[in-house]
Amino acid sequence: MDILEPILTLIPKNLLDIITILWIIWFAGLALGLVVSTVYSCRNRRTLARLSQRYEQAKRRRDEGAIQFELDPERIKNTLLCREAELSGDAERMGLDFGILGVLEDFRGRIQQRLADLPATHHELLDRLQNIYVALDVFKDLCGPDQLSLARMALQRGSTGKAAALLKRAQSLGNQHAAEASGSQLAVARNKRLTAGAAFFLGQLAEIDFDYFTATQYYQLAADLQPSNLTYLKAAAELSYAFEEFHETGQLLEQVLKIQERLLGPEHLDLAQTLNNLGVLRHTQGRHAEAEAFYLWALEICEAQRYPQDQDAVNLMQNYAAFLQEVGRHHEADEVKARTAMA
Repeated sequence: MDILEPILTLIPKNLLDIITILWIIWFAGLALGLVVSTVYSCRNRRTLARLSQRYEQAKRRRDEGAIQFELDPERIKNTLLCREAELSGDAERMGLDFGILGVLEDFRGRIQQRLADLPATHHELLDRLQNIYVALDVFKDLCGPDQLSLARMALQRGSTGKAAALLKRAQSLGNQHAAEASGSQLAVARNKRLTAGAAFFLGQLAEIDFDYFTATQYYQLAADLQPSNLTYLKAAAELSYAFEEFHETGQLLEQVLKIQERLLGPEHLDLAQTLNNLGVLRHTQGRHAEAEAFYLWALEICEAQRYPQDQDAVNLMQNYAAFLQEVGRHHEADEVKARTAMA
């Protein structure tokens, strides 16, 4: 009892201090809890925002993949027949201008191939429309969301007019902005990139309408604006060859080869395809030593890849065999043909 008495005496004197300390501890715990709860809530909101953004992006990609285009095969057939008739009329008017006659015949051949396999042509055009539909989003800031929506709705109906108008506007604005931003290299580069993209997709729209003359002009413009873009260079090279502009084609293909070799390495199969195209070009020009050098380089790449069983490798060997046959090396040509048959 003697021990407890001093303790009991102290309790009333320090009770207020004890209660105050307890209240401070309680408030501190409450404040800490609020801080932790707020931080946790913010983290959750950021996480949910990221998940929501990913969901929206995935949904947009899924919706874009599910877009239906009203592209009637009969309409494609009628367009092809009209283009063929136009080219035939042009050929008759050209008379003895054999240079342009060769170009017209090349384009007629393309159209006839597409007429011969309408399902494949239909599938090809749907792919082009899908790619352009998605790519138009890049030009939204230049042309506005309303124009973008109108162009996309027209594309879904299989009409290219509004998309072409939007891309021409983007091309014009891109050039204007590039000129105005001459002091900023980044701004100039960005607007040149947009202008080149607009030109390329205008070429794609022209090909959808089987207007190869217009497509060639746009592809060449895109390649001039972005000379390091493989897609633009290849498209320009393919149609410049049809126009028998062999010097221009060679420059474009050699630029493609340099970029591929730098980016992909010296033994990538994409190089073999470009080398094959260069071999065909030099063969056409009668530059036989260069043609064979390109063919042999391409074959070395194929051998390093153990002759892949694809059409590109077969085409390469067929082209090389035809070259050997033409230059009178018939025995070697037969050997390459035999290897082609085994591929």
